Amino acid sequence: MFPELPAVRRGVLVLGLTLVAGCTDALSYLGLGRVFTANMTGNTVLLGIAVAQRDAGAAARSAAALGGFVLGAVVVGLAPERKTRSVTAALVAELGLLAALLGWWSVAGSAAHGAAQDGLIALAGTAMGVQSAAVARLAVPGVATTYITGTWTGLSTGVAGWLRRRPPDPSAGNQPRRGLQAAVVAVYLGGAVTGGFAHDAWGAAAAAVPLGILAVVVSLGEVPGLD
Repeated sequence: MFPELPAVRRGVLVLGLTLVAGCTDALSYLGLGRVFTANMTGNTVLLGIAVAQRDAGAAARSAAALGGFVLGAVVVGLAPERKTRSVTAALVAELGLLAALLGWWSVAGSAAHGAAQDGLIALAGTAMGVQSAAVARLAVPGVATTYITGTWTGLSTGVAGWLRRRPPDPSAGNQPRRGLQAAVVAVYLGGAVTGGFAHDAWGAAAAAVPLGILAVVVSLGEVPGLD
Protein backbone atom coordinates (compact mmCIF):
# COMPACT_ATOMS: atom_id res chain seq x y z
CA MET A 1 0.00 0.00 0.00
CA PHE A 2 1.02 3.61 -0.44
CA PRO A 3 1.84 5.53 2.76
CA GLU A 4 -1.21 6.94 4.50
CA LEU A 5 -0.42 10.58 3.72
CA PRO A 6 -2.42 11.45 0.58
CA ALA A 7 0.27 13.82 -0.74
CA VAL A 8 2.93 11.13 -0.49
CA ARG A 9 0.70 8.53 -2.10
CA ARG A 10 -0.15 10.83 -4.96
CA GLY A 11 3.52 11.69 -5.42
CA VAL A 12 4.49 8.03 -5.68
CA LEU A 13 1.72 7.38 -8.17
CA VAL A 14 2.62 10.42 -10.28
CA LEU A 15 6.30 9.43 -10.46
CA GLY A 16 5.46 5.88 -11.48
CA LEU A 17 3.15 7.09 -14.22
CA THR A 18 5.74 9.62 -15.39
CA LEU A 19 8.20 6.75 -15.83
CA VAL A 20 5.61 4.90 -17.92
CA ALA A 21 5.02 7.93 -20.14
CA GLY A 22 8.69 8.72 -20.71
CA CYS A 23 9.40 5.11 -21.63
CA THR A 24 6.38 4.85 -23.94
CA ASP A 25 7.30 8.08 -25.72
CA ALA A 26 10.84 6.85 -26.38
CA LEU A 27 9.62 3.47 -27.65
CA SER A 28 7.09 5.14 -29.96
CA TYR A 29 9.61 7.60 -31.34
CA LEU A 30 12.25 4.96 -32.00
CA GLY A 31 10.04 2.07 -33.09
CA LEU A 32 6.94 3.61 -34.65
CA GLY A 33 8.22 6.11 -37.16
CA ARG A 34 9.52 9.06 -35.15
CA VAL A 35 6.25 10.05 -33.50
CA PHE A 36 5.39 10.90 -29.89
CA THR A 37 2.44 9.17 -28.25
CA ALA A 38 2.57 10.87 -24.83
CA ASN A 39 3.91 14.36 -25.57
CA MET A 40 1.23 15.96 -27.72
CA THR A 41 3.02 19.33 -27.85
CA GLY A 42 5.92 17.83 -29.77
CA ASN A 43 3.58 15.64 -31.76
CA THR A 44 1.53 18.63 -32.89
CA VAL A 45 4.74 20.25 -34.15
CA LEU A 46 5.64 17.03 -36.00
CA LEU A 47 2.19 17.06 -37.62
CA GLY A 48 2.68 20.64 -38.75
CA ILE A 49 6.11 19.85 -40.20
CA ALA A 50 4.71 16.80 -42.01
CA VAL A 51 1.95 18.91 -43.57
CA ALA A 52 4.44 21.59 -44.63
CA GLN A 53 6.70 18.98 -46.19
CA ARG A 54 3.77 17.13 -47.80
CA ASP A 55 4.76 13.93 -46.03
CA ALA A 56 1.47 12.04 -45.90
CA GLY A 57 2.91 9.08 -43.99
CA ALA A 58 4.37 11.23 -41.22
CA ALA A 59 1.17 13.28 -41.02
CA ALA A 60 -0.90 10.09 -40.69
CA ARG A 61 1.32 8.84 -37.86
CA SER A 62 1.04 12.11 -35.93
CA ALA A 63 -2.70 12.27 -36.56
CA ALA A 64 -3.11 8.70 -35.28
CA ALA A 65 -1.27 9.61 -32.07
CA LEU A 66 -3.31 12.77 -31.56
CA GLY A 67 -6.58 11.01 -32.33
CA GLY A 68 -5.82 8.18 -29.93
CA PHE A 69 -4.76 10.57 -27.18
CA VAL A 70 -7.91 12.67 -27.51
CA LEU A 71 -10.09 9.55 -27.54
CA GLY A 72 -8.51 8.22 -24.34
CA ALA A 73 -8.80 11.55 -22.55
CA VAL A 74 -12.42 12.06 -23.63
CA VAL A 75 -13.46 8.60 -22.41
CA VAL A 76 -11.97 9.24 -18.98
CA GLY A 77 -13.49 12.72 -18.94
CA LEU A 78 -16.94 11.23 -19.49
CA ALA A 79 -16.58 8.86 -16.52
CA PRO A 80 -18.33 9.85 -13.26
CA GLU A 81 -16.03 11.54 -10.73
CA ARG A 82 -16.63 9.18 -7.82
CA LYS A 83 -13.81 9.02 -5.27
CA THR A 84 -11.14 6.52 -6.31
CA ARG A 85 -13.20 4.56 -8.80
CA SER A 86 -12.73 6.59 -11.97
CA VAL A 87 -8.95 6.96 -11.52
CA THR A 88 -8.48 3.32 -10.61
CA ALA A 89 -10.63 2.19 -13.54
CA ALA A 90 -8.67 4.46 -15.90
CA LEU A 91 -5.33 3.01 -14.83
CA VAL A 92 -6.63 -0.54 -15.18
CA ALA A 93 -7.88 0.39 -18.66
CA GLU A 94 -4.45 1.81 -19.47
CA LEU A 95 -2.92 -1.46 -18.32
CA GLY A 96 -5.14 -3.33 -20.78
CA LEU A 97 -4.24 -0.95 -23.60
CA LEU A 98 -0.50 -1.34 -22.99
CA ALA A 99 -0.93 -5.13 -22.84
CA ALA A 100 -2.71 -4.97 -26.21
CA LEU A 101 0.11 -2.79 -27.54
CA LEU A 102 2.69 -5.36 -26.51
CA GLY A 103 0.73 -8.23 -28.04
CA TRP A 104 -0.03 -6.49 -31.33
CA TRP A 105 3.48 -5.08 -31.71
CA SER A 106 5.02 -8.48 -31.03
CA VAL A 107 2.87 -10.03 -33.77
CA ALA A 108 3.44 -7.17 -36.22
CA GLY A 109 7.18 -7.20 -35.59
CA SER A 110 9.63 -4.44 -34.78
CA ALA A 111 9.49 -3.16 -38.38
CA ALA A 112 5.72 -2.67 -38.43
CA HIS A 113 4.61 -0.17 -41.07
CA GLY A 114 1.52 1.09 -42.85
CA ALA A 115 -1.86 0.44 -41.25
CA ALA A 116 -0.36 -1.76 -38.53
CA GLN A 117 2.07 0.97 -37.52
CA ASP A 118 -0.69 3.60 -37.47
CA GLY A 119 -2.86 1.30 -35.35
CA LEU A 120 -0.06 0.73 -32.85
CA ILE A 121 0.52 4.48 -32.62
CA ALA A 122 -3.19 5.12 -32.03
CA LEU A 123 -3.27 2.42 -29.34
CA ALA A 124 -0.26 3.86 -27.52
CA GLY A 125 -1.72 7.36 -27.86
CA THR A 126 -5.02 6.20 -26.37
CA ALA A 127 -3.21 4.69 -23.39
CA MET A 128 -1.37 7.96 -22.78
CA GLY A 129 -4.57 9.99 -23.16
CA VAL A 130 -6.24 7.81 -20.54
CA GLN A 131 -3.29 8.30 -18.21
CA SER A 132 -3.14 12.05 -18.73
CA ALA A 133 -6.84 12.51 -17.95
CA ALA A 134 -6.60 10.23 -14.92
CA VAL A 135 -3.68 12.21 -13.51
CA ALA A 136 -5.61 15.44 -14.08
CA ARG A 137 -8.27 14.06 -11.75
CA LEU A 138 -5.66 13.61 -9.04
CA ALA A 139 -5.24 17.40 -9.11
CA VAL A 140 -1.55 17.47 -8.18
CA PRO A 141 -0.64 21.16 -8.63
CA GLY A 142 2.00 22.04 -11.20
CA VAL A 143 2.58 18.47 -12.40
CA ALA A 144 1.59 16.32 -15.38
CA THR A 145 2.98 12.93 -16.37
CA THR A 146 2.77 12.91 -20.18
CA TYR A 147 4.50 16.24 -20.83
CA ILE A 148 6.92 18.30 -18.78
CA THR A 149 7.04 21.75 -20.39
CA GLY A 150 4.66 23.14 -17.78
CA THR A 151 6.57 21.33 -15.05
CA TRP A 152 9.85 22.84 -16.28
CA THR A 153 8.19 26.28 -16.27
CA GLY A 154 6.82 25.90 -12.73
CA LEU A 155 10.11 24.56 -11.47
CA SER A 156 12.06 27.41 -13.07
CA THR A 157 9.78 30.11 -11.69
CA GLY A 158 9.97 28.44 -8.29
CA VAL A 159 13.75 28.58 -8.41
CA ALA A 160 13.54 32.25 -9.40
CA GLY A 161 11.29 32.93 -6.40
CA TRP A 162 13.71 31.14 -4.13
CA LEU A 163 16.65 33.15 -5.48
CA ARG A 164 14.71 36.35 -4.81
CA ARG A 165 13.82 35.03 -1.34
CA ARG A 166 10.14 35.51 -2.18
CA PRO A 167 7.85 33.58 0.21
CA PRO A 168 4.91 31.56 -1.24
CA ASP A 169 1.66 33.45 -1.64
CA PRO A 170 -0.80 31.89 0.84
CA SER A 171 -3.75 33.26 -1.16
CA ALA A 172 -2.73 31.28 -4.24
CA GLY A 173 -4.28 28.02 -3.04
CA ASN A 174 -2.46 24.73 -3.55
CA GLN A 175 1.19 25.38 -4.28
CA PRO A 176 3.29 23.10 -6.50
CA ARG A 177 5.84 21.02 -4.61
CA ARG A 178 9.16 21.91 -6.18
CA GLY A 179 10.77 18.67 -5.07
CA LEU A 180 8.07 16.65 -6.82
CA GLN A 181 8.37 18.80 -9.94
CA ALA A 182 12.14 18.21 -10.05
CA ALA A 183 11.57 14.48 -9.52
CA VAL A 184 9.02 14.37 -12.37
CA VAL A 185 11.51 15.97 -14.77
CA ALA A 186 14.25 13.54 -13.74
CA VAL A 187 11.96 10.50 -13.89
CA TYR A 188 10.60 11.45 -17.32
CA LEU A 189 14.18 11.65 -18.58
CA GLY A 190 14.95 8.33 -16.90
CA GLY A 191 11.93 6.76 -18.57
CA ALA A 192 13.12 7.94 -21.98
CA VAL A 193 16.60 6.56 -21.33
CA THR A 194 15.09 3.25 -20.21
CA GLY A 195 12.88 3.09 -23.30
CA GLY A 196 15.82 3.87 -25.56
CA PHE A 197 17.99 1.11 -24.13
CA ALA A 198 15.07 -1.34 -24.08
CA HIS A 199 14.19 -0.69 -27.72
CA ASP A 200 17.79 -1.14 -28.84
CA ALA A 201 18.00 -4.42 -26.94
CA TRP A 202 14.58 -6.00 -27.52
CA GLY A 203 12.74 -4.19 -30.31
CA ALA A 204 8.97 -4.65 -30.14
CA ALA A 205 9.26 -6.72 -26.96
CA ALA A 206 10.45 -3.58 -25.17
CA ALA A 207 6.77 -2.57 -24.90
CA ALA A 208 6.73 -4.95 -21.94
CA VAL A 209 8.76 -2.42 -19.94
CA PRO A 210 6.14 0.35 -19.53
CA LEU A 211 3.50 -2.35 -19.10
CA GLY A 212 5.49 -3.89 -16.25
CA ILE A 213 6.08 -0.53 -14.59
CA LEU A 214 2.37 0.30 -14.72
CA ALA A 215 1.47 -3.12 -13.36
CA VAL A 216 3.72 -2.47 -10.35
CA VAL A 217 2.20 0.97 -9.80
CA VAL A 218 -1.35 -0.38 -9.94
CA SER A 219 -0.51 -3.33 -7.69
CA LEU A 220 0.95 -1.11 -4.96
CA GLY A 221 -2.46 -0.39 -3.60
CA GLU A 222 -5.52 1.80 -3.77
CA VAL A 223 -5.25 4.87 -5.95
CA PRO A 224 -5.47 8.00 -3.79
CA GLY A 225 -8.91 9.57 -3.78
CA LEU A 226 -9.97 12.94 -5.02
CA ASP A 227 -12.16 14.05 -2.13
